[in-house]
Amino acid sequence: MIPIIGVDAIRPHLDVERLIPSADAALRAISAATAQTPLFILHPNTWSDIHVKSAALPDFPIFTVKMAGWSQKLAEKGEPASSGMIVVFDSETCRPIAILNDEHLISDYRTAAAGAVAAKLLAPVDARRALIIGTGVQAFLQTKALLAVRSIDAVDIWGRDEGKTSSLVARLRDIYPHIDINIVEDLQQSAPAADVIVTATAAKEPVLQAEWVRPGQHITSVGSDDASKCELDPQILASAQVFVDSKTSALAFGSTQRALHQDLLCADDLVELGSALEAGHSYSKAGVTVACLTGLGVQDLTVVNSLWPLLRKDV
Repeated sequence: MIPIIGVDAIRPHLDVERLIPSADAALRAISAATAQTPLFILHPNTWSDIHVKSAALPDFPIFTVKMAGWSQKLAEKGEPASSGMIVVFDSETCRPIAILNDEHLISDYRTAAAGAVAAKLLAPVDARRALIIGTGVQAFLQTKALLAVRSIDAVDIWGRDEGKTSSLVARLRDIYPHIDINIVEDLQQSAPAADVIVTATAAKEPVLQAEWVRPGQHITSVGSDDASKCELDPQILASAQVFVDSKTSALAFGSTQRALHQDLLCADDLVELGSALEAGHSYSKAGVTVACLTGLGVQDLTVVNSLWPLLRKDV
């Protein structure tokens, strides 16, 4: 029987700051083409999707296959919208050795860690105000990720649901009592005031418009992870430096795909974060930087591999 490691055994080992090196390694592996990391997205109905992401890396003792689902129906009911599990295989024998019943938790944290890498590389070093668009798990974790790499004094939160927005603000205030954390209602007014903007929504149409963006800002988009979603006005990408976790995914999904289809962007304009890390890219105040993160299975693998010595104790 294949051992199952539950979410309660996994949660204590997950920390955004601790996982930044794993995210960095994954992004570099994508750009270096050392990772096998295929991706399949299924839409069982119009209100849900399930991502099947697998990955293998040379010299890793394990490889992983993840199945992660998301449901708009559950989100509307106020229930956890994400679900999933990761199967761990032995790289030498290809035998399954464990099922991580993480309920999407590893995916959540590895996405946040990738956001931290992007912010550390691209956000203004003197950034003091951030705007978070969204109220879900990723909005919370991306805030933690940003605060881990930048000395932010004020965080503005915008969300469509008043109750969820208030709840997120209260939760963040408890953790960061020294930071000015507030609800904002007018994105058109709040966006230009921010040094860093994070969009963490499931929006089908842009929530951030080009006329609200100014030179010197950094934007990270983490919600547009399939072809149906688009958080950013494509015009933003037309005049920005655009960084992605994977060119292959960026051509097919999210705001980058829409900008490409509208001839506002071409594939050669896209820079993979792994390549930028290798090149020692440095922040410039000359324009706008955008990081569009869609997520690949190698990000799950590097996290699981880093935790495996701890997790295998439960096998």
